[in-house]
Amino acid sequence: MDGNRLWAASEDEARIENREGVGLAKQGDWHGALEAFETACRKDPFDDTALSNLACTHNNIGVFMVKEHRYSEAIRHFRAASAQKPEDLQIRLNLLAALVSIKDVEGAGGEALKILAIRPDDPDIHLQIARAFQKMEDDDAALTVLGKSVGRHPSHEPTLAQIARLHYNRGNLPEARFFLNRALEVNPGRAESLDLKRQLDREEPLESSFDRDTSIHFELTYQTVFSKEWVSDLLEIFETAYERGGDFLGVQPAQRVQVIVYALRDLRKAKSLPEWAGGVYDGKIRLPVSSMSSTPEQMTAAVLHEYCHHMVFVMTHGNCPTWLNEGLAQTLEGSDPARAQQILTGDDGKLSLIPLSKLEGPFTEAKSREEAGKMYAQSLLTVKYLIKEKGIPALRELLTNLGRQCSIQEAATMAFDDSLTDLEEKITDAGI
Repeated sequence: MDGNRLWAASEDEARIENREGVGLAKQGDWHGALEAFETACRKDPFDDTALSNLACTHNNIGVFMVKEHRYSEAIRHFRAASAQKPEDLQIRLNLLAALVSIKDVEGAGGEALKILAIRPDDPDIHLQIARAFQKMEDDDAALTVLGKSVGRHPSHEPTLAQIARLHYNRGNLPEARFFLNRALEVNPGRAESLDLKRQLDREEPLESSFDRDTSIHFELTYQTVFSKEWVSDLLEIFETAYERGGDFLGVQPAQRVQVIVYALRDLRKAKSLPEWAGGVYDGKIRLPVSSMSSTPEQMTAAVLHEYCHHMVFVMTHGNCPTWLNEGLAQTLEGSDPARAQQILTGDDGKLSLIPLSKLEGPFTEAKSREEAGKMYAQSLLTVKYLIKEKGIPALRELLTNLGRQCSIQEAATMAFDDSLTDLEEKITDAGI
């Protein structure tokens, strides 16, 4: 048989394998399809259809692996898919998202640059890349990408709004106002922009006369009535919180944390809070000082509590039920479990517990100080129970799973080998 006939036979075999792969893929047998497409590509390396099918199958398996939270396997398949179809943007975006999920900063950064090289003039892609950098705690890189994008597309409203939000998060309120105004000129009705405008309208007049100081991991904005020594002492307490928090949850945020210290009446002006609230975390740590005689040492518990909220936000990207968030914060600050037990114990001597599903939203919506106190108490005792029965490593895994956008039910099952429903029953039986 001559060479041409051999080559024709290989082409025929490749087409047969390719059809076999298509059939297996339709049946949902992705691994069987993968094997068939790989065989087809070996038989005929120039069969573009088989090569494309092979890449699509690797990508589909990767997507399935992500849903199963098997990120290392997903990344392997996404890389194989992008090797077959290097210009396919969706495959590369899938790969980028998986790398961000496992916090592979170097790998994700490299992939982001490749995507930008493929689509150097697409503002929507630039926006996706910037958000990936934000998840990796690299706001500088995000601003650089967005700055180049808005230079080419000065009226791209989502980019303008995102730049405004980034500057706001970093405490650069005049810059935030500048880009926000440009965004509102393009789209006056966007809800997120109007919400940011309301925040700036409340906060900018208060903070325009504030001073700033920094430590290694914190940037403190404060009223000038506080002395430099007072500010230095408070920053030292925050640095201690950084170390203690890292020991507790195993995370050390890469970017400086924004902290704002207000007189109590001014915090009420800046944020709508119930009278019992002692501080707030909304991407920034906001602490009230009740009187000029208050010392930084007296604020230690509040510092630990609010800094814990920041760590949880970094780990979960905001995907954390309030009971878990508040329970962790109270644990780090050293709240008394015995006092929490007392708050939850009724006149009959039995614990009165609230279903955790009703403790997932903000506690600031509690109707009274007493109701809020019960919410905080149960949160503390629940987290204490989880630490005792499951351990700190499992609790960290729970937060990591939430950061990958798992539901609390999924995250708990993977971290504890126990459903949240079963855990609630055990907590109730144990009386916490």
